[in-house]
Amino acid sequence: MDNLKKKLAYAKENISSFEKISVSSNEIYVFNFEDKKYILKIPLMIKNNLSPFWLMMKNIFLFTFEKQNLHLKNLYDVLKNNPHIKIVPFVASDEYAMIYEFVEGTSWSEDEFPCGKNNAYTLGQYIGYNHQVAHKNCGIIGIEDVEDFYSRVLLHAEECINQFWNTDSSLDKKVRNYFKSLTENYFTSSKNSFIMVDICADQFLFENETVTTCIDLDGYVIGPVEWELSFLKTQIKDWDSFKSGYETYQPMPEFEKYSQMFFFLMALNSYNNKQEMEGVFYGNGYERNE
Repeated sequence: MDNLKKKLAYAKENISSFEKISVSSNEIYVFNFEDKKYILKIPLMIKNNLSPFWLMMKNIFLFTFEKQNLHLKNLYDVLKNNPHIKIVPFVASDEYAMIYEFVEGTSWSEDEFPCGKNNAYTLGQYIGYNHQVAHKNCGIIGIEDVEDFYSRVLLHAEECINQFWNTDSSLDKKVRNYFKSLTENYFTSSKNSFIMVDICADQFLFENETVTTCIDLDGYVIGPVEWELSFLKTQIKDWDSFKSGYETYQPMPEFEKYSQMFFFLMALNSYNNKQEMEGVFYGNGYERNE
């Protein structure tokens, strides 16, 4: 048994003795092995046990944790070359477990990024670097079998609306009318590239509020760059600095005319708390409420 498989086997066999530090889409544990500290993540959103967000990921990007985990090494090998923000070191994974090296830092509980030491420019460079390479299709790296992103968006949205947004309330009617407008138009991305679908500040670690490390690779897929840019625009105060950082690699694409569509897609997931959708139509853009 090689050392990576040995670590994975050890972690899975001894999980009951590890400290559980967090539970969300994963159970997250910390453990020591041969005098080194590691993080073990056990995905909870597997098989048919999917939250609305992960069901959206499956319907649109053909994403499952089981498939993503088997390609995590491929994803890490691309992201680790980004010179602007470190990536949590990947160790090993199988369908139902992931191991990373433990990284010191402070987490950030809000979606919006702190200003830190020129975080906006650094994030612009980080995202610009990741968006350099264009891919023909969308989906999980190494599979990329989503040939028609927009058709999958419409199918997912229609199913969700029929099930959860079907009342006579003014908001539900607005949702259905907006969906109708989407069916009458067509979206074509300027580029499919590496994006984090649920990007926000709590996916990173900070030192004195300066961004240092991306610690959550779960939501990375190949997808339209407009999706990621739309959400970042709501999370970064100094957009001009972000844009300058981004444009060290390529021009910023036009994305804001599509932002409402992406906000709409994400808000559809919050059918038990429709304030998010109210933010899309009546607020100042996307307002996520946990």
